[in-house]
Amino acid sequence: MMGRIAAIVITGAVLAGCTERGGLRGEIPFPEGYALMPGDRERWAAMNDAERRRALAFISTGATIQSSMEAE
Repeated sequence: MMGRIAAIVITGAVLAGCTERGGLRGEIPFPEGYALMPGDRERWAAMNDAERRRALAFISTGATIQSSMEAE
């Protein structure tokens, strides 16, 4: 019984880590290598992959994730 509980706890921790990095919720991981703004990790978690691709295009030119969410 104790081994089964440990396996469940470990699996939950692994899945939580994947979700934070974008592994389960989307295929595009959080862009750690850019200068980011407060709240960007939460914004990223709420975005779909199309929004994340747009955000990556914006931040690669020096803009922000938040600005990628505004209508042009």
